[in-house]
Amino acid sequence: MIYNINSKNTKIFSSIIVNKDDYDSAKNKVKKPLFKLDKKQPSKLFFKKIGLLFLVLNLFAFVSFSAYASSGAPAIISYQGRLTDSGGNLLGGSGTTYYFKFSIWDNATVDSGTRLWPSSAPSSFAINVRQGVFNANIGDTAAGYPHALDYNFNTNKDIYLQVEASSNNSTFQTLSPRQRVSSSAFVQLSSAVSGTGQSSFGTTTPVSNAVVTIEATTTSAIPALIRASLGQLANLFRIEDSSLNHLFSINSSGGIFASSTLAVGSSGATSLIMDSSGNVMIGTTTPGRKFNVFDVNSVPQLRLSQASSVFGEFYIDSAGDLQLSSTGGNIRMQNENLWVCSGGSCGASAPADKGNIMVETSVIFDNNFKLKKVGASTIMYDTADNIILEFDESQ
Repeated sequence: MIYNINSKNTKIFSSIIVNKDDYDSAKNKVKKPLFKLDKKQPSKLFFKKIGLLFLVLNLFAFVSFSAYASSGAPAIISYQGRLTDSGGNLLGGSGTTYYFKFSIWDNATVDSGTRLWPSSAPSSFAINVRQGVFNANIGDTAAGYPHALDYNFNTNKDIYLQVEASSNNSTFQTLSPRQRVSSSAFVQLSSAVSGTGQSSFGTTTPVSNAVVTIEATTTSAIPALIRASLGQLANLFRIEDSSLNHLFSINSSGGIFASSTLAVGSSGATSLIMDSSGNVMIGTTTPGRKFNVFDVNSVPQLRLSQASSVFGEFYIDSAGDLQLSSTGGNIRMQNENLWVCSGGSCGASAPADKGNIMVETSVIFDNNFKLKKVGASTIMYDTADNIILEFDESQ
């Protein structure tokens, strides 16, 4: 007699060979069992695969398919199948022990591809088949399953479950083709969120040294978004070291805190640095002063603007000289004195009035220099009231 099971879920005609001999009871004069395993005269069974059941009650709360659960339980695939004979009669009766082997491969064809799990040949597992129905919790070592399901489902999206069955735990026949394991990588993701494995969102290929990888699936997708609660008081984002010291955070108003140096740059180059001592560096990593701007190009290093086309600039040239320029053409001290000193040896006290120019050593005028009071002549005297310099607007 040939025993068949039609897999209606996959609509693939699959078979498992179960050996059976019908001996002539009259000839042997011994009552034989209804069937037994025999390599010469095989009978066929079909698995009616009800499905690989991945029970996910809550992605971040409880997952039955968890490779690294916080409690230390192994990953479990809940597999349910049904055995019938060729006439559709359920096998197992009120309860019969069958033996099964499960393994994961990278190819759907039996005897092809590479076994991904377990690392060695799978061991058999006894399962009670009742009224044709059997359940296997693959990887449930706490319930006696021989192998922990330690396969990383993120490493391969095309994987297939191979099922082998035997009635005597000696000769096994294999369900063909292997059954595809679908969505496993995404279910496996939930386990790593609460454990020590790698997690990936938007991709099944995490970055090699990253615990969590987030990848946008489209050009318009936002890889990660943090939204505050109404009236948020706590930080929106916070990073701590292993000793729980506060390293970095973004508060509910968008303020940024860094316990050490905060550096901003692109393509490996540092553009802006603010260190824990209050130093701000632009274009340099050396805090010469509280505010340090560095640029080797022959352009002003600092610009103060009133509008896009109205500004004044400061420029230190290659000789170390300071140059000032302004779009308005004037550099004013307003109602203040202008001191030009060498070595800091200007007078100890300032004049009583304002608007003076004090030069420590000398004033050098070129041929185009003019100095006069508007509308009148101006005369400069020495201490003996002798005229030493006269400017006359009429000349």
